[in-house]
Amino acid sequence: MSQSLEARPNGRPPLRPLLETDRAELVRYLRQSPEENVYLLSRIALDGVVNEESVAHGRFYGQWQGDALLGVAFFGHRKGLTLTGESPEFLRGVTDLALGPESDWIVLVGPRGPVEGFLSHYRWRGRAMHLNRLQDFQVLTADTLGECGAAIRRAEPRDLEDVVEMSEQMLREDFDLPAGSLSREGIRESMRLKIRDGRTWVLDDPQGVVFKADVSAQYAGGAQVEGVFTRPDARGRGFARRGMGALSAELLRSSQFVTLHVDQRNDPARRAYERAGFRTRAEFRLVLLAVAPR
Repeated sequence: MSQSLEARPNGRPPLRPLLETDRAELVRYLRQSPEENVYLLSRIALDGVVNEESVAHGRFYGQWQGDALLGVAFFGHRKGLTLTGESPEFLRGVTDLALGPESDWIVLVGPRGPVEGFLSHYRWRGRAMHLNRLQDFQVLTADTLGECGAAIRRAEPRDLEDVVEMSEQMLREDFDLPAGSLSREGIRESMRLKIRDGRTWVLDDPQGVVFKADVSAQYAGGAQVEGVFTRPDARGRGFARRGMGALSAELLRSSQFVTLHVDQRNDPARRAYERAGFRTRAEFRLVLLAVAPR
């Protein structure tokens, strides 16, 4: 964080950075909606409230009323913004951060109401948006899990180039990005770390890796999956359904539920996830800010 937060001229207090001593109240607040807040709860379980050394962590800010939190924002070291809370005071506070000391964020994803409330303040003064769309937020539990007999496995170092290629294609398709707009080396390093940590899973066919998915969050309460991709020449053959079912079965061994969010316009993916056992719980909104060409 490059600047300190100061009181506003109109007297409204800013959101306060959260400390390790705030952990009990932060967890209590987030557990009111454990599925929607699985990413933040997993970050706390892995790295605590404050951990500047972890590249996967970030900074929590909270709006308080007495000893109770009313809203929470998380600015990740990887330029992601997550927020939960809908009061006008909270949303204006997040906007102040997003325009000021935390202005280097690029991606925002969260429940539709809070995100749209934030954008109503941010869009007039902030950076242009490359993408702004609705997502289905879906949840799978043991009660809804479908058939899951596929032989899914954790990716290994020998799979690195395959999953790098698939990840780049997925990002370009999902975010409507032009060729050459992504750093291949950045993707390679990200996937190398995910493979090292056992967070990338794959399915094979006779031609090699045909399906991949990444576990973006997991703790005892729940898990979240992202980066789902089926090789284009293998689509329509059920790999996404079987892969997501098999991966979810693995995750349910140590978590109570599995979540993901998917573009509402992506009918093939939505059908595959529903057949695997995912059920839509809420609408999310995904925002990707425009960035200068590389």
